Amino acid sequence: MTRPVFINKTALLCARGNAPAAVASALWNAEFGSGQRKLGERAFPYFALPLDETNWMLRAEQAIRQLAGQLGQFSPETPLFIASSSFQIGHFEQLGVPFELPVAAASFSRQIAEWMGLNGAISSFSNACTSGFSALDAARSLIAAGLIDDAIILGVELANDSTLAGFAAMELLSRTAGRPFDARRDGLVLGEAVAAVYLSAKPANWRIAGLRTGLDGFSTTGPNPDGSRIADVAVDCLNEANLRAADIELIKLQAAGSPGTDLAEANALRTVFGQHMPLLLSLKPGLGHTLGASGMAELAALLACLDADKIPATAGFSKVDPEIALFPMVERSTEHIERALLNLIGFGGGLASLIVERHG
Repeated sequence: MTRPVFINKTALLCARGNAPAAVASALWNAEFGSGQRKLGERAFPYFALPLDETNWMLRAEQAIRQLAGQLGQFSPETPLFIASSSFQIGHFEQLGVPFELPVAAASFSRQIAEWMGLNGAISSFSNACTSGFSALDAARSLIAAGLIDDAIILGVELANDSTLAGFAAMELLSRTAGRPFDARRDGLVLGEAVAAVYLSAKPANWRIAGLRTGLDGFSTTGPNPDGSRIADVAVDCLNEANLRAADIELIKLQAAGSPGTDLAEANALRTVFGQHMPLLLSLKPGLGHTLGASGMAELAALLACLDADKIPATAGFSKVDPEIALFPMVERSTEHIERALLNLIGFGGGLASLIVERHG
């Protein structure tokens, strides 16, 4: 049994706003500013949630309860799929030493479910930046097979020093701003987000037409520069959706301003789309790179933009890199999009492509 799977609701809390429509409006109005987060004597640009609470766990509860309020009422038995790169490590940092780590991330996942009023099955996913689409794929597969009828997929990434220090130590962070595909790009700008989508077999405006994940073993820190594995996953996704490359009207790029990953993604896009390149959009200059939450956060933000027929410009781009020879949208557009492809490229080699298609 194979059933179509639809995105019935979305919810989002990030640096740009407290609902998908509010975030879409802020992006349309070119609100891209970020704050800062200090690490020792260094300071990095950072996209923080607009919350004043300083206690890590109370702040997490506040964010999750706001997200649950956006989603509305659900059956308490609704399955919950949680994606995160760091889970509650910020809480342990704030407690100080000594402390006891729980088994994996299970305790925090149960806590999230309790805050959302859910007592059904819980699944946790943590494979870096592709965590959200991995969780989405698992839930989608179960709904399509008729094993469950609906699910909530939640991405959560909250501030902690461990993540920031790790990326800083590898010199992967920009000191100024994210510049996707730009010749001056010099690294990522991290951020926080909590976001969710409600998947169901019940028809809605958007359908998941294709979703494929993969792995690029070229390096622990970046994909093969030729983009071959990224292209393979995108082609697999198109084949599952029974679509041609020419059917895709917009690509939500992974592009975060990483010198190597941006180049690999561009090479992959040229392989798949050739001279007929769709509109290219990066949301990370406005939201930050929210790691394990990025799949759900950027999906929710993009669908809100497409529902309003208001596609924002990509901030941070001004100079073409001759190696990339592609550029994201630098002007806003009111084009009506029927099909969009979303790319994720994760630290450690994770890859994912998702195609969403309007229904009805």
